[in-house]
Amino acid sequence: MGLFDIFKSEKKTRASLGIFHGMDCREWNDGYKKDEKSIIKFIKKKLESMTQKEFINFLKKRENYRKFVHTEVSETMNKISVTEPKGISSYGLTKFGFVFYPGEALEKDMSIHGFKIVDSDVKYEGKKGMKFEKSKTLIILGQDRKQKYLDFWEKKLSWGKAVHYIGFQFVDLDEDEYKFLKPFENKLKKNHSDLFDTWNEFIDVGYQGLFATEKRKAYPINRFQTYLVFEE
Repeated sequence: MGLFDIFKSEKKTRASLGIFHGMDCREWNDGYKKDEKSIIKFIKKKLESMTQKEFINFLKKRENYRKFVHTEVSETMNKISVTEPKGISSYGLTKFGFVFYPGEALEKDMSIHGFKIVDSDVKYEGKKGMKFEKSKTLIILGQDRKQKYLDFWEKKLSWGKAVHYIGFQFVDLDEDEYKFLKPFENKLKKNHSDLFDTWNEFIDVGYQGLFATEKRKAYPINRFQTYLVFEE
């Protein structure tokens, strides 16, 4: 599985189940690069005058705030539940509620991914922009939990608990793409005995197959959103 192989890394224990509070990084991220110096400066200035509790309350009042809650659902799989942001900009986002990911991944030095295919009220078509149109969207949730990232944010912010990025990639599926991925749609939404095998199969067959197409080589995703999250 290459990038997604969760069995080849040494055990880590820095990040765990629990609650994380997200700060939308859109104002410092243009889709190609992140202005981390400005992010760090912004947060450090706030933390100089706030307790951790006050800072979390501050995040809750920011536009596009999201709360992320990790829970264990089986011996092999975890669920991350995601609140939906409020405000005008949230209208262009696809709601998905939660995704599953392998529980063992929390103990590995790796980035973690979860996948879900959902109904969407919006659709992006390249230069044509956004349409309020019914469609199917693949949600790819990625968590940058590699040890070097956890160490970087701990050094810069001294939060005392885990700080890292969580990002969403939204892939609005055309008819052929949806037909290809449809066998995974319901399997990725429900906790069942074969969910871990479904997650692996989706990566090997669905994910790899989708992004091997000429369309997705040229135009991988339709939209994205990135959060810097703070463990409660």
